[in-house]
Amino acid sequence: MITEIDTLLRLPKNDRMVVAETLWLSVADEETLPVPPEHKRIIDERLARYHNGESEPVPHAEMMRRLRRI
Repeated sequence: MITEIDTLLRLPKNDRMVVAETLWLSVADEETLPVPPEHKRIIDERLARYHNGESEPVPHAEMMRRLRRI
């Protein structure tokens, strides 16, 4: 398994991000995944700003494009 991980680590950054996202989605269970209180507070604040018209959503495709540039 170490050999496979070493191979993955040599991939270009964008490819590693795709692998990471794929792995995460394979284990993430939104129903049982614990959310720390601080994260919940931030989510609630951002959602309130959205509902009050103080912020605009970013489409998923745009967010992924931005993240892949980092």
